[in-house]
Amino acid sequence: MSHKTATKNESAGAAFFLAILILFAGGCGTPKHAVWYHPEKTLEQAEEDMKNCYFEAFLAKRQNPVPEKFSNVEKDPKADIESGAAECMKQAGYRRISAQKLEPPVRTKSGVAHTMPYSIAGN
Repeated sequence: MSHKTATKNESAGAAFFLAILILFAGGCGTPKHAVWYHPEKTLEQAEEDMKNCYFEAFLAKRQNPVPEKFSNVEKDPKADIESGAAECMKQAGYRRISAQKLEPPVRTKSGVAHTMPYSIAGN
């Protein structure tokens, strides 16, 4: 391999690494959309509750995969599971709130529960 080719490969690798670093850094701040928040829950409790709600919604969808009537939500199984998880979070006392309205020591976190993204907040 020539010196020019090696330098070109190193430059491409450095550019790729920099692009990945920027993408990860951009996602590490406060979520720009609403988060699930319960004033009496820690971030860890909120994450556990969110995962449990998604799991319960997933199980409910598996038990009744084909509803008798199709609404817009039920046409998309993923949307149906998200709707079920949202109802579960509401029943557990969580509410959706803009992340910008939260103040320290409240922490936020985004993640994936059972293949579906979520954003939560907690103390």
